[in-house]
Amino acid sequence: MEKAATKQQVDGTQAARTVKAMVARVQAMAATARTARRERVTRHYLDRLLASPRGRAFVLAQAAEAEATDEGHFFDLILAHVADPALAKLVRRHRADELGHAEAFRACLARTGADPGPVPAELRLLERLERALGGTLGHEVRTPREVMEAYLLLQVIEERAVTQFALFEQAFRQHDAETADTFRAIAKDEERHLRYCHAIARRYAPDELTRATTLRRFREIEAKVFAENARANMRHALDEGLVELDPLGRLLWRALGAFAALVGATAPTRFLGDDEERPDQPDHPGTSPAAAPAAA
Repeated sequence: MEKAATKQQVDGTQAARTVKAMVARVQAMAATARTARRERVTRHYLDRLLASPRGRAFVLAQAAEAEATDEGHFFDLILAHVADPALAKLVRRHRADELGHAEAFRACLARTGADPGPVPAELRLLERLERALGGTLGHEVRTPREVMEAYLLLQVIEERAVTQFALFEQAFRQHDAETADTFRAIAKDEERHLRYCHAIARRYAPDELTRATTLRRFREIEAKVFAENARANMRHALDEGLVELDPLGRLLWRALGAFAALVGATAPTRFLGDDEERPDQPDHPGTSPAAAPAAA
């Protein structure tokens, strides 16, 4: 009797795990399909936006601003309170890369021959993200946990860059191949920066569950904030005539943005459901604490 009961219990546990795995696979497939649809819509919009020099300048000005000013301030906060020489070296390398990216984007911007003016405050993604996180980007980084949080936030920002730069490369290709090449090269750097973020966050995390839970929270907040910022960008581009559309086309895009806002649409990256970030999974190869110095 006891053996039969034990076998039934084991069989029940295995069945529950199988069902859980199947549900997870279905959810992942559904998320992939939603992402694919969203990216098709984004590519169509970008094709129209980038058809004009003013539209290209609008995109490139924001890219340069984010790489230099927004992220640069974040690195300064970390460096001001980091005593570990190896970590400080890595942060400086990361900061130098981002400043180099900003210069590359500015060179692309100059080729458009258009002056987009300063990036409007309401379109600055990292400022929106800072408000949503309650000032996480602005406070001092002193404790190991704060180092972890800082680099998890940088990880989420880099994940977005990898995602968006791939779309920008494709969209720019038919209008400015040199700029498309720039986005491709910088995207490769951002993927390397993700390895920095993985390694440093794991090194300073109090435990794996805290790291994974915090990362998921940051990703979910960023997905919501990015979607809001994208809608604000679309409204601005349509208001300023940066998108080459007839009146009906502008009306349709405005309606699409209004509908997305009404239903509270978010824009998660493909990293949100990444299995390697689950707390019950071992470290991904190449992202252990020991990998931090090697990544430099």
